[in-house]
Amino acid sequence: ADLGDPGADFDADGVTNDEERIWGLDPTSGSSVHPVSSPLDASGIFTYTRRSPALTGLAFSYEWSTTLEGGSWQALTPDRENAVGAGPVETVHVTLGAALLTGPRLFVRVKAH
Repeated sequence: ADLGDPGADFDADGVTNDEERIWGLDPTSGSSVHPVSSPLDASGIFTYTRRSPALTGLAFSYEWSTTLEGGSWQALTPDRENAVGAGPVETVHVTLGAALLTGPRLFVRVKAH
């Protein structure tokens, strides 16, 4: 696979070169496959990495669901989103509102578009 081909998977880890670049991962390392550096915790905070939107031209949005079923995802505006980092990759700390944390299950996803 060619590292210069956005749709290829140079390191054969199941994630395309372009997807790895968008999420601030290393397309040459098979162990660099997940941008979430700290999963959603009981206080409603999670952390992930992404390439700076100024470099990618992409917007990032959030959705939530309690079931993971196709039609169950709803738009989410976090209480707080704080992106930090001096380089091309930034770490984003996201805080959810308390109202979402009341149920027995909560799934959150980040979308790049």
